[in-house]
Amino acid sequence: MPAPSDAAPGTGIRPAPDERLARELGTRHILTAILAVPAGGHVWARRPGPSRDAPLPLPGARTADAVRAVSAGAPVGLALATPDPRQAGVLRYPAPGTRSAAAVLRIAAPGAEASVREAVRGLGTTLRMLHDRPAPERLPTVPPAPARLARWLRTGTGPGAAPRLHAEALSRLGRRRLALIADWGERAAHGPLPPVLLHGGPALGTLVLPTGAGRPVLLTGEELTFGSWEFDITWQLAEFAEMAAGHRRGVCGPADYTALAGAFLEGYGRQPSPAAARRAVALRSLTHAHDFAAYVAWHEQLFVYLDLVSEAMDAAESPDNEEGWDAARVCADAAR
Repeated sequence: MPAPSDAAPGTGIRPAPDERLARELGTRHILTAILAVPAGGHVWARRPGPSRDAPLPLPGARTADAVRAVSAGAPVGLALATPDPRQAGVLRYPAPGTRSAAAVLRIAAPGAEASVREAVRGLGTTLRMLHDRPAPERLPTVPPAPARLARWLRTGTGPGAAPRLHAEALSRLGRRRLALIADWGERAAHGPLPPVLLHGGPALGTLVLPTGAGRPVLLTGEELTFGSWEFDITWQLAEFAEMAAGHRRGVCGPADYTALAGAFLEGYGRQPSPAAARRAVALRSLTHAHDFAAYVAWHEQLFVYLDLVSEAMDAAESPDNEEGWDAARVCADAAR
């Protein structure tokens, strides 16, 4: 599907007098203005879009302190927001550049894929550091994206074209599978104990690469969750797998997504279970389809995504085979 616009005026986010607006992007769910600040670097300022029914959350003080402690020594910074003192509801994230890893892959400039591969390797290490630190307090146990997906699957309602997509999903996937994937969404962070502090939604779109020297950062805080370490890892792997499958069907650009997944897993140093990895592909692909229909527009490529979800569910419901398991295979399988 087309990427949400990165030239979307009307976000309503105002730069401070000494700041310069570099880019705007967003959907009806979240709007973002990227601002150049006089001291150097940038701020990604975010606010709820017009179809979002809740403010962007900030973590509690103890959780924020734990995230900062991890970030201080991590290869990828965990960028926490501060409220904008001039605009209610706007959060400001310090960032080293204007482009996310997702945007850099789309540009496909020389060296782009190599820079993303090193960033995701560092992301894997950073998430392992986050998961290895004791959670300072209990947080929600269902990450926001799969929770949002499960609500839509249970009700069939929502903004934009969400009801139309639900009807199409019911027709193509069937009632049993919609109920099953809703259950997977509600239990997405369940898994091997002990529960840990989760980022809750790592994504290439919020992994900001540096314009010059410096380390990447991952925007952090809106989706912090308490649950199994497998969630963060399989959620990010699922994005690579979705992109690999999308490239096969002509809706994503070319890249070695299996190599990207392998670098991410190398950085993390641990393999999730086959069941968790395969379920996450179905969950994330359908979440992407829902969010595009609900917060961007209807597009014929949504039918392609429903087909991808069907394929992912076929794999997820097949018997697990742990022998020689490497979770990067979910990308290789999706690309075939």
